[in-house]
Amino acid sequence: MKGLIFVVWEKYLGERFGSNFLKNYREAIGETADTLPVTDRTYPDAHLVKGLGAASRLAVLSEDKLLVEYGRYFLINGLVEYLCGYLLAQSWCGYDLLLQMRDAHAQMRRTPDGLTPPLFEYEVLSEDHNHMILTYVSDRRLCSLLQGCIYGAAERFGERAYVRELSCLKRGDPVCRFEVRFEGESWAKKATPEMIAAEKQRLSNQGISQLVLQALPGDAAGGVTLAGVKRTIDQLHSFPGGQRTQRPSLHISQIYTSISKLQQVGLIASTANQPGDTFETRRYWRAPTSDR
Repeated sequence: MKGLIFVVWEKYLGERFGSNFLKNYREAIGETADTLPVTDRTYPDAHLVKGLGAASRLAVLSEDKLLVEYGRYFLINGLVEYLCGYLLAQSWCGYDLLLQMRDAHAQMRRTPDGLTPPLFEYEVLSEDHNHMILTYVSDRRLCSLLQGCIYGAAERFGERAYVRELSCLKRGDPVCRFEVRFEGESWAKKATPEMIAAEKQRLSNQGISQLVLQALPGDAAGGVTLAGVKRTIDQLHSFPGGQRTQRPSLHISQIYTSISKLQQVGLIASTANQPGDTFETRRYWRAPTSDR
């Protein structure tokens, strides 16, 4: 699982139950200042299983209740909005966001980090795309987390989501199936083109993102360090699309921020999870965007 899952999980626990609870939680799972999760790493599923069990015991709440709450929190959290802005800038209602999540999960499976996020299938039940059957299959059986994400996806856009569970892996069914209905009008449907453009700019600076992708090689063998990406960008004289501009002058922190965001949706791969990796020697490249 991506480190972002664990970073935001601890953020949720601290905000939901307080700093003392978070301290006790970290002691319960044996976490120290040196082993705190970071967003650009990946972690075994067992880390979440262990943490979920500890949080459930400390909070005296069921694991399913915690997961539903966390799923909603995850989709409306500021850190997720910041790091996943490239994805969110392409979604303008809860239904769209669920489809983007499905595509992002498929893309993340193409990176070399061994990520296996669940894949969803959708059956649309209405012409306005507000009513669907969602099918979830995963050995993790985190369907409660998905249910919370559905609520959070609706809330992001001022909508309401109604979810009815039709089948569940935890009950011995072969798949989890949800009937999902979105109600209410997304704020984006009332927004002007100027408002949409401003929101896209706020969530994700597409110009910088495309420039970074252009500067990166297309395979691991040609992977380059952050400093190497900066040198390549400094040599470029126009942004993608052929629009002539002054020579780009981006600070290395801007480039790293863009890389971090693109990694969260699986468009950039790196050596972050390989033995011996350091920030200075870490290499980056474009992840494949198809399974061919």
